[in-house]
Amino acid sequence: MPARSDPYAVLGVARTATQREIREAFRRLARDHHPDANPGDPAAERRFKRVARAYEQVKTPAGRKAYEARRRSGQFAGPGAGGATSYVVDHGPIYHSDLGHHSDFYQAGDPLSITEAAMLVGRDPAWLRRAVRERRLAASRGERGYLVRRRDVERLDRTAPRRGSGGAA
Repeated sequence: MPARSDPYAVLGVARTATQREIREAFRRLARDHHPDANPGDPAAERRFKRVARAYEQVKTPAGRKAYEARRRSGQFAGPGAGGATSYVVDHGPIYHSDLGHHSDFYQAGDPLSITEAAMLVGRDPAWLRRAVRERRLAASRGERGYLVRRRDVERLDRTAPRRGSGGAA
């Protein structure tokens, strides 16, 4: 399956697809990848959940608009892609998100919402909220809910792929 960050690729439709085409693609893929239709296949549930997450992002015109806005503003893009590049984290120093892979040198990682962090590690957002409540994951309260740092989430979820996995941790 394609990269996780592009719901259109996961669903196998073009960005210009109609809502009906997106819904039909989701139903077809959900039927094909449903765990009940694939007994004995341990990866079927993962594929099914991935398709469901992709559909959740683009199933409504408002959801598509929000996804496209995030994509254009650089949330999914590399350094220097636009959008806000500096902001204050936890009433502390200014954090610069356009530093790319050097951002870990300056701060403990990108501040993410619980939903974004859950998508990063392929987990349910409730799992992360529970970790915050149990104080296993440090979080600060933002305007839109809890904010967590990428590095902390990756450390909590040992199954998540690491950024820059070419040397010492």
